[in-house]
Amino acid sequence: MSRAVTLGLVIPLGFGVEPRQLRDLAAAADRGGLDGIQVGELAGTEIFALVAAMAAVTDRIRLETAVVSTLTRSPALLAMGAATLAELSDGRFVLGLGAGSPIVASWHGKSFYDKPCTAVTDVARDVRAALAGERLEGWGDFRLTGLRPRDDIKIFVSAMNERMLNAAGRCADGVVVNLCSTGEARRLLPIVRAAQDGTRSVEFVANMWAHAGDDIDLAQQRLRWEIAPYLAVPTYRAAAIAIAGAAEVDRAGVAWRSGGRTAAAPLVPQALVDAMLVSGDAGAFEKRLEDYRDAGVDSVRVVPLTSRGGGAEAAHAVVDVLAEVSARRARSLIH
Repeated sequence: MSRAVTLGLVIPLGFGVEPRQLRDLAAAADRGGLDGIQVGELAGTEIFALVAAMAAVTDRIRLETAVVSTLTRSPALLAMGAATLAELSDGRFVLGLGAGSPIVASWHGKSFYDKPCTAVTDVARDVRAALAGERLEGWGDFRLTGLRPRDDIKIFVSAMNERMLNAAGRCADGVVVNLCSTGEARRLLPIVRAAQDGTRSVEFVANMWAHAGDDIDLAQQRLRWEIAPYLAVPTYRAAAIAIAGAAEVDRAGVAWRSGGRTAAAPLVPQALVDAMLVSGDAGAFEKRLEDYRDAGVDSVRVVPLTSRGGGAEAAHAVVDVLAEVSARRARSLIH
């Protein structure tokens, strides 16, 4: 391949995978030659503490937050955390930011933004200024002290609609897109590229789900179980509709609201499952990566399916397959 997409792992957020197991997954991904590891935050493990633990057990892999909700921390605290993790990881840290949701806002005693795109853009600007050593006049004249300025830290933004994609293209070094099929990547990439200011290229990161092994029925069952709640969330609903159509997506969303995951999971559209799941061996993973490369994607991050009896063991199996893909790439470069 003339241009290989970078390959990485998304750390599972739930389903009984404990912090030490998540740290050990990062170490395995590092040993396996993966390029990056995304770490998210919802209502479980705290993101900066977990990334710090991962920095201590890895040597080369890029450590990415995907994402920190800008509702949960001030620009000052975000800059402090990013600068600290950049030092601890010898410059391997990427700060990924996102607007969050009304639910996340309520957990932190806040209201969701009236204008989330503007809010995320403003926070990214303030964090970048603080990392460069500038004072934040709107935040008590805060200035980062005791740590050297870090204007080398990349800032990514999570985006799933055209307005946020445009904002990411203008203010960020990268954009992270969930529920991003290869077809959606072809549609969304031009929006990001058109918004770039010409001084930098914005990295386009697509996330998908993965299962190692040939039990496709189990893989699809686990994906449906994990993805069902997303279809009742407006932003994810819109992304799913772009892939599978409104009628089927809304059937699952209505079932989620009335009967929870058990009712909604069987109704997750097959088209969405086919678009967002890779299952099998290294060859199957390589084929999907080639499809993303052909769509113009720069980086792919895969979420191991860990629900319904999977757990950390299922995640390690995915890491093993990704490590084989990385090894094949390395051998092809030698020869």
